[in-house]
Amino acid sequence: MKRQADNSNKKAAASSWIRPLIFLFSLSFSLFLFSRLVDFLFFHYTQHAADSKYSIDILGLLYNSDIGNLTNTLGGLGELVTSVLGIEITVIAIIVQLAANKYSSGIMELFVENPVNVTVIGLYIITAINSLLISNTLSQPYIPVFSITLMFVMIIMSLLLILPHFAYVFNFLRPENFLGYVRDRINTRLQGIAGNAAMKIEEKEQIVADINFLGDIALNSVAQSDRAVPLLCITYLREMISTYSVLKPEMPDVWFRMTGKEYLDPDFSSYSRFVIETIEKKKIFIERKVFRLYEMLFNNARSSLRDVASGVLLNSQLIAVEAVKQGNKETLHCASQFFNSYLRIAIREKDPRSAFNALEHYRIVAENLLDYDPKEVEALSFYFKYYGQEASKNQVLFILETAAHDLCAVNEMAFEKNVFNLEELLHLFLTLDEPLDETVDKGSSTKEMSLIGVRIAQAKLASFYLLKNRMDLARVIYEDMKIEPRHRIHKIREIISSIKQEEFWEITPRGINFNYLSEERRVALEKFFDWFSNKPM
Repeated sequence: MKRQADNSNKKAAASSWIRPLIFLFSLSFSLFLFSRLVDFLFFHYTQHAADSKYSIDILGLLYNSDIGNLTNTLGGLGELVTSVLGIEITVIAIIVQLAANKYSSGIMELFVENPVNVTVIGLYIITAINSLLISNTLSQPYIPVFSITLMFVMIIMSLLLILPHFAYVFNFLRPENFLGYVRDRINTRLQGIAGNAAMKIEEKEQIVADINFLGDIALNSVAQSDRAVPLLCITYLREMISTYSVLKPEMPDVWFRMTGKEYLDPDFSSYSRFVIETIEKKKIFIERKVFRLYEMLFNNARSSLRDVASGVLLNSQLIAVEAVKQGNKETLHCASQFFNSYLRIAIREKDPRSAFNALEHYRIVAENLLDYDPKEVEALSFYFKYYGQEASKNQVLFILETAAHDLCAVNEMAFEKNVFNLEELLHLFLTLDEPLDETVDKGSSTKEMSLIGVRIAQAKLASFYLLKNRMDLARVIYEDMKIEPRHRIHKIREIISSIKQEEFWEITPRGINFNYLSEERRVALEKFFDWFSNKPM
């Protein structure tokens, strides 16, 4: 098998230069022979028409009848073409190499495969060969005026194309253009595979290579502190997933088959056989690969380029929401696993801001899921609870109460949508807090402050229920909170009462004060706190 693979690679390498060589050789000589044939016919026509007083050799009047002078002139023009070709190749090679060093070596392949670049360089080569052949085959008794005219036209075209082609190359090497080209190529290949039972595994490998190209560009750009290019790659990968999700039901069975080459893919090499088999069973190879790239980008950009990390979270959310609307449970499950991984990374690295942002996008997924599968929202609520408590255990501040306020928003929306498992979601929300160690001083415990934040979110939800005339649900929250000492309830009341401004006083991704309540909600909240009035200190 290895020998066959080596032979196949050698044949492919040989084909990559032999075929262009044969093509250019054939085209150049065919053009030369065609022009000489036209000259031969033209010469005999002018000879037969020589007796007519109206016969004029128009092309012949344009050129010197001295073969020696004409040969010198044409030879110089041939040298001009080869000089221009050398300059063109030198300048383009430098420009493309600089771009390849900055982004990825795959840019060289993109440039060579681009039909416009191939056509322009091919024109220079064919013009140079044609000039060489014509200037060295001039002889009496006639001047090949058509061949010379065609040669002049090709030389003029070559000279005129220098600046436009330079402009095209510079434009081609703009990230949005070559990245868009790769995205479109992936989509075209996916459309060609859909419904094609005779698909070859090489076609899948080409798509995987293009995905790797986008991922490498994004990672290299993050390393260079470039913000725009990684965001572009992230967006294009998501757009590719969007196209793929529509075509996925039409993909042939061989597309989803794992061949074993995945163990050589950096995105899958660390996975066990169980994980690979699970990916094959769930048919989520492409989704898993894109999310794996997202995870690496999130981890690498989390501390240095937060807007790139936020772009990962936003596009992960958009993929998950689209999966929700399409009823694609496997893609949704994959997305939720990676959201959990984002939270784990943030907690492990003690990065509360990244966890704070991840929870917001995760909450939006849960809110969209309420319309389609409210039962699955229970699983997501559990993950909010789990990672909130993990953050609290690892002394990552503010994450537990962030999870509480997000779950509060999910419960409010669940009520508005009148989901059947409203009480189950409420129960999960009320189990978010942990018992406090009463021996710790009340004013110094950061853990206590986090859990007070959880109680604030629960009290806010109680005010919402009272405003909606659902005293029974507000009573459920009261029964859970009544074990709290009187001073803690008083502190919760004071914190909420002190917040008068909805917009937070610093620039944050969310931009809101978690503890803010509208006047209507404040009135309802006072009724809720009145239930604690007879509670002993």
